[in-house]
Amino acid sequence: MNIIEYSSDLYVGLYTLLRDTYDSKISKEDLENNYLCHDKMIFLTLIDNTVVGCAFLEIKRDYVRTYKYGYISYVAVDEKYRQHGIGRALIERLISTAKDMGCSTVELTSANSRKNAHVFYQNLGFSKKKTTVFIKEPL
Repeated sequence: MNIIEYSSDLYVGLYTLLRDTYDSKISKEDLENNYLCHDKMIFLTLIDNTVVGCAFLEIKRDYVRTYKYGYISYVAVDEKYRQHGIGRALIERLISTAKDMGCSTVELTSANSRKNAHVFYQNLGFSKKKTTVFIKEPL
């Protein structure tokens, strides 16, 4: 198992994982033009040069409460490779990267229906915040 930052030659593997997990149809151009920059990173887990896991990390600043934090999103592990420590290794890598970039915390969100993911995150030391997300769509 090897965890690396995203590179263009791995787009197809990442696309497949995101499509299968999140029903995403993001193009290579949209992904690379709108997501990758200094404060946004994608980490991939490779086994035998095959993308089997991914997680996105964005470094954010709370200007009112004056702290920097990492926001983790789109955590996915190929179903065939779950329960082998891949998700744990990915999250630990993102936490380490966020810390190295001066963040004091990391946070993430998870759909109410993803109970197994909630247990997974709690086992990694995350605690559930007492918040509710509101959305207005379409605009």
